[in-house]
Amino acid sequence: MKNLAVIYGGNSCERDISIITAMQALENVDRKKYNVFPIFWADKFYLPDEWSDLNKYTQSNKEMGREAVFVGKDLFVLKKNKLKKLASVDCVLLCTHGGNGENGALQGFMEVHDIPYTSAGVLASAIGMDKAMCKSFCKRLSLPVLPYGAVFEDDGEEAVQKIVARIGFPLIVKPAKQGSSIGISVCKDEIELRENLKVAFIYDKKVVIEKALTDFKEINCACIKSKDKVYPSTLEEPVGWQEFLTFEDKYMSGGGKATKSSARRIFPAELSEAESKKIQNMTQKLYCALECKGIVRCDFLVDKESGEIYLNEINTVPGSLAGYLYEDRDLKLRQIIDIIVEEAIRDYDNRKVCGYSSKVLQYYAKNNANACKLSIKNV
Repeated sequence: MKNLAVIYGGNSCERDISIITAMQALENVDRKKYNVFPIFWADKFYLPDEWSDLNKYTQSNKEMGREAVFVGKDLFVLKKNKLKKLASVDCVLLCTHGGNGENGALQGFMEVHDIPYTSAGVLASAIGMDKAMCKSFCKRLSLPVLPYGAVFEDDGEEAVQKIVARIGFPLIVKPAKQGSSIGISVCKDEIELRENLKVAFIYDKKVVIEKALTDFKEINCACIKSKDKVYPSTLEEPVGWQEFLTFEDKYMSGGGKATKSSARRIFPAELSEAESKKIQNMTQKLYCALECKGIVRCDFLVDKESGEIYLNEINTVPGSLAGYLYEDRDLKLRQIIDIIVEEAIRDYDNRKVCGYSSKVLQYYAKNNANACKLSIKNV
């Protein structure tokens, strides 16, 4: 059996959603294949005494359980100021949405500790988390995105007005590195823009200002890789909203399990075969170009008037691990977990770590050189 650590929580505004995703994963993971270690991430890592009790996560971190510590692949708990080894971890299943759990920081922690992990890598995670960077990357791939610009909090009014003059109202403002629609607002005029920029800057020092469509569909498509083949999902259309899905729309309507009959979600989305194929192809193209692994979800906007399709963003650690987008293919969350864990371990095994044996130190030691006083050139 493999030792699987499931990390969730984190420092982002999406912490609570991360907990829900982890609960779903922990309930579905195959216990015949894995010894599972739930790891809640707050100010530190914790091994919860009762991981399934949601009330525990509203209390002080000290009430969570024992502190957990990674030393390389080895997982320890801290007990009476002593480390007790629990297991050598074969893989980490990341259920961390937003913040340092999705922007490449936690992924870098896994790389440093030499642990296989299930999400996209450091670079892909960083690009995917920054909406402006992701749109720039998409443009270089000739993937269509809406007109946009990015401003920092101290850029001033002139920088904002240059973007407004270029793309015009209505606009939508978004914190560059937030998810779940947090801090997002639609602006129909200058007054709304000024007020909504203040809100967006609460959540990020960098804000994306983007052209807002007035009559459109949102379409979601997931992508997963298995044994070097990339499989896009069936498409879904979230419905029952106007300008954009709010945090509450996404997570507090119908218990998160909306169906076509509940008027919260159309699945499969009602698109032509050509439109569906185009969206799936774009999802595959971005997935491969970013060298993603695990499962991701791409969100698209379809302008009802023009029929134009725009790639809106990529989620490298999607809510519920996007398992609901494969439900029509009889692919259960348990199987998805198996696939992304196997891919994480395969990616780790295929990684090339190059070393180089140098005689530089021996040279300086032999010649009694003081390296601190030397200028090392051409490094």
